[in-house]
Amino acid sequence: MTSTTTANAPLLEAVSPTLAGELRRYLDRHKKEVEAMIRRGDAAAGLPAGQRHARIFDGLLSSLFHAVHAALVHHDKWRPVTLAAVGSYGRGALCFSSDLDVRLLTAGSDAESAQPIAEALLYPLWDSGLAIGHQVVTADDMVELARTDLPTATTLLDWRIIAGDPEPSQALLARVFEGVFGVGQIREFLERLQERAQARHERYGGSVYLLEPDVKNGPGGLRDLDIAHWAARARWRSSELSELVRLGVLVTREWQTISEAQSLMWRVRNLLHVYAGRRSDRLSYDRQEQLAEDLGYGAGGAAVEHFMRDYYRSAREVLRARDMLLARAAPPPTRRPHEVSIGKGLKIINAAVTLAHPSALDAEPALALRLYDEAVRRGLPVYEFARDTVARAVTRPEFCERLRESREAAKLFVRLVTTAQRTRFKNGSVLGELHDVGLLLAMIPEFSPVVGRVHHDVYHVYTVDAHSIAAVDRLRALSRGDLGHEYPLASRLAAEISRPAVLYFATLLHDVGKDIGGKNHSERGARLVKDILRRLPFSEASITAVAQLVEKHLRMYHVATRRDIDDPETLSGFCAEVRNHEKLRELYLLTVCDVSTTSPTAMTAWKARMLDELYHAADRTLGEGRETLSEVLTEKRKAVQELWGQPEDEKEAQFLQHVLEAVPERYLYANDAEHILRHLRFAWAARLESATVDVLARDEEYAELCFVADDRPGLLALVTAALAAARLGVVGAQIYSWLDESGRVRALDLFWVKGSSNADAIRSAIPRIQRDLGRLLSGELDPEALVAGAGSSRVWSERHAPAVPTEVSLDDHATAHTVLEVMTEDRPGLLFWLAHTLQEAGLTIALAKINTEGNSVADVFYVVDAAGTKISDSSRVEDIKGRILRTIAKLQGTDT
Repeated sequence: MTSTTTANAPLLEAVSPTLAGELRRYLDRHKKEVEAMIRRGDAAAGLPAGQRHARIFDGLLSSLFHAVHAALVHHDKWRPVTLAAVGSYGRGALCFSSDLDVRLLTAGSDAESAQPIAEALLYPLWDSGLAIGHQVVTADDMVELARTDLPTATTLLDWRIIAGDPEPSQALLARVFEGVFGVGQIREFLERLQERAQARHERYGGSVYLLEPDVKNGPGGLRDLDIAHWAARARWRSSELSELVRLGVLVTREWQTISEAQSLMWRVRNLLHVYAGRRSDRLSYDRQEQLAEDLGYGAGGAAVEHFMRDYYRSAREVLRARDMLLARAAPPPTRRPHEVSIGKGLKIINAAVTLAHPSALDAEPALALRLYDEAVRRGLPVYEFARDTVARAVTRPEFCERLRESREAAKLFVRLVTTAQRTRFKNGSVLGELHDVGLLLAMIPEFSPVVGRVHHDVYHVYTVDAHSIAAVDRLRALSRGDLGHEYPLASRLAAEISRPAVLYFATLLHDVGKDIGGKNHSERGARLVKDILRRLPFSEASITAVAQLVEKHLRMYHVATRRDIDDPETLSGFCAEVRNHEKLRELYLLTVCDVSTTSPTAMTAWKARMLDELYHAADRTLGEGRETLSEVLTEKRKAVQELWGQPEDEKEAQFLQHVLEAVPERYLYANDAEHILRHLRFAWAARLESATVDVLARDEEYAELCFVADDRPGLLALVTAALAAARLGVVGAQIYSWLDESGRVRALDLFWVKGSSNADAIRSAIPRIQRDLGRLLSGELDPEALVAGAGSSRVWSERHAPAVPTEVSLDDHATAHTVLEVMTEDRPGLLFWLAHTLQEAGLTIALAKINTEGNSVADVFYVVDAAGTKISDSSRVEDIKGRILRTIAKLQGTDT
């Protein structure tokens, strides 16, 4: 076998000296026809366009083959060869910019003798600009290599004759089907396919639900359909998946589902190729927006979410089809299986639970859930045939209706959802298995609208259904104590759950109301929950409890990240909503499971700390008869003094005593004694400095920077200017001030920051920050110029990301301050520009809560005016809003 050719000009000239130009005109004309089909975006833009594309090349190659044959016979240089298409071209459909793959099969054992034919055939194609891959092969080489080389084996499964004598190809395929895909070898081949697919999935993200999936190679992409085709071709000799219906391998409903998914995937990939003018398979954010419009979904974020929901559902069906056909293609075992009856219509075959009589499932739908309940109880997998039987049954609406009417099924379903036991299912997820097989939707059809539901942003990485299942799996892991090191508080509380069914179902259903285009999904979800749970063995009290958790599932996160949790008014309002310790525990655990499974990086150390602080503060407040706030602060001061140890002199003792009384109570309440000790030691060391900064703590990604300086109006803007110039992103901030012994107003500002590499690298930026801050305070540096210069030199992602709408709101009802919320797209130096704008508006910032989610931010500022009062005048409120909106518009380049 060889793939090397050398130029043979006389033979090319013998065919036609103008052939390359003629080929280009042929290709241009017909490619435009296919492109027009694709750009229409309808069903014909998918597989029909691919099939039309393949036929164009069939005609071209067939004609060229016969022309070469005539020319070479005339020169007595012809050797018997067969031209065959392989790859997707061999399967009879070619995406718009996919490469063409062919093989030249020689009749004898000498591949070199066919080289002149390959040269005469292929050089005109290459000269015309066509990308075509080829090999000159012999039958013996192909058969031998196919035994060990998977790409060669799949090439033979795609083999389709274009021109030449068909007999050598037919003989080759007969040998391969007997010696490589025969009864004794098929199982090994299928295992190799499965292993290769798993390795590919790992390379391409490991999940169907990636934000920007690869339409060809990603999980659920067209390559998985290829695997289904290869399995069917090897096992049943079928060249089309649709033939499997006639063979009884697929039922009509299954093929219809596969066909619909295949159609969308082909349309998407063809359009991606047309847009790029080359092979391009990544479904990026900008392409999602373009495709949504061209495929008829409309324009805007909601349209993109509609389109991506259909895409993810299609990818999921492709993955199911691949797994289903790989399982069905496996030949039956040659040895008699070991069987043990376990009663209740079930038995164990070869250490897997299965149905004793598959036909009994129709008469007794609850048997489907009994099968899984027994598998979980025994720590065994479900036998593949039984799984397939259940998957087929739940495609019938009448079966699902009878299943929901079964009281036994309802009890078993609740038990399966709420088990914390480790299982033998994929990723250890019993709920994921129930979803994959179709039992979750069969029991909760209201869950269907969120299957494949995706947010058009970069924060929510998973579809709503995948996220909901992951959240339940996270709760199971917490309950088992598997995550004690990562989530110590949550793990302890999860072990004390008193109403597991309430918490597990609230976690599963917390986003059930999140259908596309709707707002207030928490309220809608709470209404849906009541209808869902009344079909299950839940009391009215439990149903109410689940509905309340679903309705309030965002509340704790919003209070922790966007409100001053050390403000007694904020805390008392939150506790009034939570009501008691049990509901607080449940809401905290639901929040942790929800946030930590939104994306792999959503639960930052900063957010985890804020949630823990809110839990502890609320737990204290709810404890009737327990220590008062004054007692808590007294104990905190005492603990700091004990940790400090014996002061070296009277000045140090006076400083410690004074600062513990002078700092805001909110500071003492928000930080534990160890952190306060660290801050105050730094403040003592910096007592003679007008401004200084250092890293006081760090983890793998973040570092805590402490600034101690003489306070002044606009200090926050100057500090954030120095941070922006050092290319550090702020993920959290605490801002405090106090009067020292001499009457100076001193500021203690804490920032959690993230750099471009890791937390260790942040320390190296401290000298620059110190230098810039000093020059800013002295007026030597202009903060606007400093930040503008840093922004121009900073590497900021130019990759397209979904647009983030800007929202600005002011609330003067909650506290002694006006709460200003800014939600917008993240930009370099954004925090500085917001702080600078507020300073210019004459406002003082008492507290800043910085929250970054993907490429969006939700920054909250507690502000007062120059007189120290809240902003209540409506014209003043509108002026502040207008200033902020103009600042953001200028940053985004939309200021007119």
